[in-house]
Amino acid sequence: MLGLAFALTACGSLPTETIDGDNRQAFIARLAAEPAVCRSYREVYVTGFRANVRALAKDDPDAAASAKATLDESRNLLLRKGLSGSDCARPYCIIEPLQNGQLDSWCGFRIDADEGEELYQWLSYPEVREQLSSHN
Repeated sequence: MLGLAFALTACGSLPTETIDGDNRQAFIARLAAEPAVCRSYREVYVTGFRANVRALAKDDPDAAASAKATLDESRNLLLRKGLSGSDCARPYCIIEPLQNGQLDSWCGFRIDADEGEELYQWLSYPEVREQLSSHN
């Protein structure tokens, strides 16, 4: 019953900006504890994804092939260490359609919200990368 009361209280609280909540800190700590190659994997994956979106926006087959090679390299980084994609947290990356047929991309992580009405909070990939750099 106490758990239900706590859950209902959490659902009724007002949304607020959480800079360094417990869930965020735990998530950053979990990423920091992953094998070192995971950071390289994420960086190469995000670079490849963004390059692919730029290639799609420009309808450039050569750039698309280069982006695919970058994405393949992200997987190969793990394979060379005997790991797979499930061994490393990978950000969600989405394509954002803009006006005039332009495209943009966004990459980040979804974690449980620390507070507020939302179930989840989103952390941008650059923000997470920066926090990981300062974590060590």
